[in-house]
Amino acid sequence: MSRSASALALLAVAVLALAGCGGPPEAPHGGVFGSAPRASGLAGQRIYFVMTDRYANGDPSNDRGGKAGGPEITGYDPTSTAYFHGGDLEGLTAHLDRIKQLGFTSIWITPPFGQNTVQGGSAAYHGYWIDDFLHVDPHLGTDADFGAFVSRAHALGLKVILDAVVNHTGDVVQLSNPAYQSKPYRDCHGKVFDPAKYVGGTTFPCLSAKTMPNPPTVAPAIKRPAWLNDPTNYHDRGDLTFSGPCDEQCLEQGDFFGLDDLFTEKPVVVNGLAAIYAGWVKKYKLDGFRVDTARHVNAGFFGIWVPKILAAARSAGVENFQIFGEVSTTDPLQLSTFVRDRGLPNVLDFPFQDTVVHFTAGQVDASQLAKLFADDDYFRTASDVVPSPATFLGNHDLGRAAYQVAQAGVGTGFDLLSRLFFAYDVLYLLRGTPVVYDGDEVGMLGSGGDQAAREDMFATKVADWQTEERVGWPPIGKKSSFEVVDHPLEKHLEELSSLRAADPALDGGWTIVRYARGPLLVVSRIDPSTRRETIVGLNSGGVATTLNVQTSTIASDWRPLRGDVGAHSSGTGKLAVRVDPLIATVLEARHQVQVSAPPKPQLTVTADAQSNLWTVHAAVGTAEPLSVAFGVYRNGRWTLLANDPEPPYRAFLDPARFKDGAKVDVVAVARSLDGRTAGSKVLRYTVRSR
Repeated sequence: MSRSASALALLAVAVLALAGCGGPPEAPHGGVFGSAPRASGLAGQRIYFVMTDRYANGDPSNDRGGKAGGPEITGYDPTSTAYFHGGDLEGLTAHLDRIKQLGFTSIWITPPFGQNTVQGGSAAYHGYWIDDFLHVDPHLGTDADFGAFVSRAHALGLKVILDAVVNHTGDVVQLSNPAYQSKPYRDCHGKVFDPAKYVGGTTFPCLSAKTMPNPPTVAPAIKRPAWLNDPTNYHDRGDLTFSGPCDEQCLEQGDFFGLDDLFTEKPVVVNGLAAIYAGWVKKYKLDGFRVDTARHVNAGFFGIWVPKILAAARSAGVENFQIFGEVSTTDPLQLSTFVRDRGLPNVLDFPFQDTVVHFTAGQVDASQLAKLFADDDYFRTASDVVPSPATFLGNHDLGRAAYQVAQAGVGTGFDLLSRLFFAYDVLYLLRGTPVVYDGDEVGMLGSGGDQAAREDMFATKVADWQTEERVGWPPIGKKSSFEVVDHPLEKHLEELSSLRAADPALDGGWTIVRYARGPLLVVSRIDPSTRRETIVGLNSGGVATTLNVQTSTIASDWRPLRGDVGAHSSGTGKLAVRVDPLIATVLEARHQVQVSAPPKPQLTVTADAQSNLWTVHAAVGTAEPLSVAFGVYRNGRWTLLANDPEPPYRAFLDPARFKDGAKVDVVAVARSLDGRTAGSKVLRYTVRSR
């Protein structure tokens, strides 16, 4: 039987409207079922990402990290892309006013912790080879310098987000064989065991270095805190591979580029990592973490670690602490599992980056963006939070924003500059929390990813970088990028930040796609609190086009926030929108959205076409903006599945969370912008695995 046929058969017998006795109580209309979904704590933020060593040198006396000797000892060689260049926290602090002026509200910095300074012919200038989790690396300054940086940022109203590494440490533990070993784990008595069965517990089998899959040699006791010096607190399997087969075990337990992979199934490791990062939150009142290499941590880790960190933040008086993880995949469904199943509150949006770069370059259809927004439904959970992932165009690993757009087929010169301006329009005006990598705002182009994308903001001594092409500006030579006054990209980001900050619909509002075809995308951004609608039109093509689109605001004038042509919507909400090439059109309705009582949703459950989940879909007979809360009744109570304010209105049932054959009841409650609600009929669903 085909998937569609089996789904229809199941619907005929297993999804029934309840009637008479024996059913659940009246569908809920209060509590979370009668509330609009909450905005993410990241919504409304604009994040500036800084690689501290490459930003500004405030204290040359710490350039060598307190060590004497050549680069192989000190890690310092400002002429090499592979070594420390001298940037530090004092230098960064001195430029926080500039970052604020650019319109950013948060600053995310690379890990400031003490590093395994040199390994494999390169230095740890980037911060990801940690051997001292308790103190600032001497190349960057002192713990007091870090405290001064945070205090100054907070005084300016900037939130501070720290790059956190929980997957690995610096490469200190040496293994008998660097190649990955897939042997099962054995305890100190030689008995085979599965580490996953102990996740979340308080005990763990005894371990011996001799019985590990790839026996480690005793490493020097240089790591802090002391528990990191036990070689059995690492997976000890050898290097994972990116060039050949690497299953889930390999990805989670292998050494990432040789770095010591922490045994995060062990309670001592989980609790130790929670204590480390909770300590930084409590001491400095940090505002968030970006979690490095989150893809490579075991599936149960974040469900334990995240609540401990959030509890520590609350105890420190930080009520809106944010955590978003790095999971390097362009597949939104795979990415969503890290939120739905693994306990990460939020993620870096790699699918958005890939889609927007190619849309900007005119290489993909706007319908791909519409699909991306529809796929946000996979990220909706019982947390009742509207997804606002950290969105970006380029970074220190993939390559800079300009490089990414150029590589997508744009080339260089004026065409690249105009496309890059447009790319930032897309980044700032669509849903999500924009992240800009330092140096991109002064036209740094770069020549690739990794080291090739990590240029100095201060006067560089790398010869190739002195002559490297910049977008909209000549090569920098031996000058500092801070001497580049009024770079056109800087001004563009300031304008976009001001635009976004002044309009709550742009700064975290709901998204309704109005038109998405060819090079043209038109969306409504809805602010539920003010009931205001803003239209954003984007055109990656070469011809100006006027589109008649449906809006939710009837008989209203619309003032231009970008562009110089206003408009007027008809009595049915139709609006003629002129969308010019590579320049965003932004129109704000002068009137509020008119609101009426919501109709009862029509509820169905069908097999999801993209996953092994079941889709709970609510059809509502209105074009007005509203939210739909989905609930499931089990064990005598209603619980929230998801709350969706953006059509199509959906939630998902995961059969893996229920016993096969279990009977559950589902409901949808629609809520208008003024708080009136209407519930669907309750449907009974018999759980079957897909």
